[in-house]
Amino acid sequence: MSADDITDGWTQPTHTFEKSAELHLKIQTIEGVDPLDAQFGIYTPKTVPDALYEALFGQPEPTEDELAASGDDPAKIPPMRTYAILDAAKITNLPELLEASPLEHRCLFKGNAYYALKDVAPWVVRLEVGNSFTRNLFTRSSAPWHQWWDSEPGIYVRSRGTLDEIWAHFRRFTRVQDADGKWYYFRFWEPKSVERMFSAFSHSEAQHFLAPCFDLYTIILAPRVSCKRLFIEHSHFSV
Repeated sequence: MSADDITDGWTQPTHTFEKSAELHLKIQTIEGVDPLDAQFGIYTPKTVPDALYEALFGQPEPTEDELAASGDDPAKIPPMRTYAILDAAKITNLPELLEASPLEHRCLFKGNAYYALKDVAPWVVRLEVGNSFTRNLFTRSSAPWHQWWDSEPGIYVRSRGTLDEIWAHFRRFTRVQDADGKWYYFRFWEPKSVERMFSAFSHSEAQHFLAPCFDLYTIILAPRVSCKRLFIEHSHFSV
C-alpha cells in the first residue's frame, strides 16, 4: 500500500512531556453501563447512559501543568472535548450520516485511500450533548438507527485539543510495518484491539499513543457489557 504521506506514529513521537512528571498507565472499569432505550415521550432525552455522562461529558479541573501553561489563567484553558473514532464498516452510510449532522468530523484516511475506502474507514467525530447522532451511539431499540450499540462501532477519547489535532495524531497510527518492511492497516479503533494493545504497552508506549488525550474509553459487550477508561496518571516529583 502507499505510504500516503502518513508519518510513522509508532516510532516518531510528536509530543514531549514534563520531566517533573512520572507517568503511570491506568485502566479503570466503569460499572453499571447499560444502553439507553428509545426514550419515547421523553421531553428531554438523555444523550448517554447516566453511568457514562461524567466520564464522557464532565469537565475535570485543570491539571497543574495546564494551569502553568496558561499562566494560571483558567479562562485560557479550552474545555474538555469528546471525540469518537468510529468504524464506517460497522455503521451503514456513516459518511452520509455525519455529513447530514452538525457534528465536526473527518476521515482518518485521505487521498486515494479515502476515495477507495471511506465507506469502511475510521472517522473521528466530535460528539455533543443533546445531539441525536451522539444519542444513537448509546441507544438500543428495534429502530434501525438504534443498532449501533451492539456493533461496538468505535472508541471514545477526551481531549482539550481540536478535531484537527486529534485527527493528525491518530492518523499516524492507522498503519503498521512488519519485519519485511510491508505496511498494513492497523484497526486500533476497534475496542477489543485497543484493549489488547494497551495490555501489551509499556508506560512510555501508552503515553506516546495517548499524547494529546486526557483519557480513552472502550465499550465491549461480550461476554457482558464492559466499559473501561484507559489513561495516563501524572505524578510530580522533584528533579
